[in-house]
Amino acid sequence: MLTKMFKADGGKDVQKALDLSGEPLVPGAFVGSSETEISVYENWQLNFSRTNYAIKYLEKWNKTKEITITGRPIDGIISPIYAVPAFPNEFRRSIGYTGIVNLLQLSSVILPITKVDLQLDQLTDEYRNIQIASEFDEATKELYKGPEIFENCIVGLQVLCRRLEEEKAIGMAMVVEKALKSYQ
Repeated sequence: MLTKMFKADGGKDVQKALDLSGEPLVPGAFVGSSETEISVYENWQLNFSRTNYAIKYLEKWNKTKEITITGRPIDGIISPIYAVPAFPNEFRRSIGYTGIVNLLQLSSVILPITKVDLQLDQLTDEYRNIQIASEFDEATKELYKGPEIFENCIVGLQVLCRRLEEEKAIGMAMVVEKALKSYQ
């Protein structure tokens, strides 16, 4: 659904920005084409589907109050940004874990946590033998052959909260950042 939304205009918005800036389209950019352009009616239907999905997601979020010790829904989620570190544009495979933020218009803060280290980030037997759950898992596993091409690339986390809770997301990110600094 999100991919279809991103590409719905056939890449016209991205092209307009590129024309203004004079910059070239970056290899691997997530942009539509004439084949992905949809009609206004199809766009409305797509947005209707997104809204229904957002309602179901919010219902599940609110239901977390049944499992928290406070009896309140969770404040937010701390998650990776992507299954591998930041990487060159031409390696882009998917939108990673930030997709749900874009789809549901959630509040989010991205935190750079560390950088890939050639010594610490070597492939392990656990990684080599990991159970593949989807074609995206397979593509990601194929992408990460070792730390060499990712040396010094950022490894990050995202803090996400419900829609229109930007202050809460910033506050949670500050707590995470403080905790990480005290750990180092």
